[in-house]
Formats: sequence, C-alpha cells, structure tokens
Amino acid sequence: MKKYLLLFIAFAGLTVTSCDTDDSKKEEVKPVVVTESADWEPTTIQLIKIVPLQTIPYPHTENCNKDYLKISKDNKAVFFRYEGAECAVTEYADAFKRDGKNVTLNVLGYQISGVIEVETTSTMEIKSDISAYVPLIKAQFPQYEQYLSLVEGGTVKLTFNKK
Repeated sequence: MKKYLLLFIAFAGLTVTSCDTDDSKKEEVKPVVVTESADWEPTTIQLIKIVPLQTIPYPHTENCNKDYLKISKDNKAVFFRYEGAECAVTEYADAFKRDGKNVTLNVLGYQISGVIEVETTSTMEIKSDISAYVPLIKAQFPQYEQYLSLVEGGTVKLTFNKK
C-alpha cells in the first residue's frame, strides 16, 4: 500500500510542477569513436515508470571478477559473465550491436533493444522498454513475475562504466 501511496504522491507532484519543454537544449548523443578495445562494466540498473522508481547495483556474482562487456575497435563485442561458487565464466558473443544510437544487447542469451542516451569516454547509459526484459526476468527471477504488470510501460536504464 505504501508503494501505491508513494507513486501517487510522485505523480501528483509531477502534475503540479512545470517542465522546460525546450527540446532544442537536449544534447545529441554522439557515438564515441572506438579506436582500441575497451572493457565496459555494468554498474547500475534503474527502473523508471513516470519517475525513477529504483536504482540497484548490477548483480555481479559475489567474490568473483565483475561481469563486463568487451567492445573491440572492429565493433565486435563479447559479454563475460562470472557465476557460481567456482566463478565460471560464460562468454556471450555478439553482445553489442550498434546502429547509430540504437543498440541490441545480448544479455545472458536474451536480445534487448535499446537506445544509448549518454555516452562519454567513461560512461554509457542504455535505455530500453521494460518489455524487452520480461523474458529475462521470468527466466532468471521468477519470484518477480507477479510484479511485472506494475511496471508495464516503464523503462530500464542500464549504466556501464569503462574499466
């Protein structure tokens, strides 16, 4: 019940505040030119409905190397995922495909389409519709399946930092 009350308060606050509607000030995402291979570590996952609802750390496996995305200068990418007590690594090929600011990620074998919203030499943020994550959530976190209808129409922002 508290969640609904907080959502209502956040929504009510948005309806009474004014917004700057001048989109001409919005900064255009310019792709960073990849001149050498780079490793990008996922750091946070943010769920957004009307306003950001929750930001959580990316779920790296405890006591293992941190998962990362290796993008080579020929734009080929592999995602390295460390799991289990023995920290076994699984490699996901074709983990990042780019067409301008539109990308497709191979996340644990699931294809997630998104848009790069922020890209600097050290940070990359990819925003996707939550519906792209539904098959992944159902398979990896079945205990949360019952809550998916609450976030329908929301987005997910995945943030990477360059290692």
